[in-house]
Amino acid sequence: MPVKSFADTSAVSIAYALSDAANASEASIDKLNLVPFTTEGFTMAKEAKTSTAITDNRRTQGSKNTKGSASGAVTVEFGATPFCLDLLQAVLMNTWEDVDEAKVITDSNIKQYMVFEKTIRPTVGAAEKQYHERYFGTLVNDVTVELGEGELITMAMNTMSAFADYTEAVQGANGLGGSLATAKEAPANYEIADSTNNLTNFVITDDKGTPLEVTFTDVSLQIANNVREQAAIGHEFAAGMGMGKVEVSLSAEAYFFDQTLLDVHMKNRRIKGSTVIETVEGKFEIFFPNMVAQSPSNSADGENQDYVTSLTLTAEAGKHEGKDCCIYIKYTPAP
Repeated sequence: MPVKSFADTSAVSIAYALSDAANASEASIDKLNLVPFTTEGFTMAKEAKTSTAITDNRRTQGSKNTKGSASGAVTVEFGATPFCLDLLQAVLMNTWEDVDEAKVITDSNIKQYMVFEKTIRPTVGAAEKQYHERYFGTLVNDVTVELGEGELITMAMNTMSAFADYTEAVQGANGLGGSLATAKEAPANYEIADSTNNLTNFVITDDKGTPLEVTFTDVSLQIANNVREQAAIGHEFAAGMGMGKVEVSLSAEAYFFDQTLLDVHMKNRRIKGSTVIETVEGKFEIFFPNMVAQSPSNSADGENQDYVTSLTLTAEAGKHEGKDCCIYIKYTPAP
């Protein structure tokens, strides 16, 4: 009996397409885009139910799995690369608009459905099997962009899907056996952005545009779409997908210099925020035209430590460059 080869994490790949296909029979996809990721968590399952009938013994019986659900998670290293632009489009529920030599996007309410294909290939070879999990009608529920001091900038995304299935096939000469697409394209090498060399300080101004004296040590951007499955009788998975209000906020930590942040919070002053992420491939300018400071706290946790302020900056409806938005992103590719 030959030695078995069990899969390891390097045998897993994730590919996607912007598509509203509800299942494999509707998926007419020429190309899937491979995503280099640091972690993933795509999974499908059915809800466990157990009979509560009283019988003449104490033993459980009649268990079964009923309603299906599908969700995913993937973390990528951020940069000026096409797949990051696609993921931003998906989370902001909008499409990029060409403006002169740049592209702009804001939060909106245009559902950006995606199809994901997760492939596990325990052994590489044209005659070897590979295993696919496919996720259809996928919406981005939330994303977190981490801008930690001295760290690579990462974007962690959670998804919910209307339907999912799985299949297996021989890999074939092109490695696409059983795939939804006739081609899978890997992204070109790109510069991974970090918060030291590629990020400007997060700038806060008052409502008149005057900068406030704040130096941040850590910023985490969260965008949530409040996506939900719309379940119905007679449907193995969701009958539809809904989304609620968009929530945009930043969890931040700043060095204590004076009581600027406390004053902004206590007096309910409206502020604006902006930052720039620039790599050799392009530049992202990110604006928050209307923000409020919430839940500030300071603590001296021990000797020989920096005294810092932690707070949440919540972005609300505002206007930037004539567009109604909570967040406005301008992307300019490098010449």
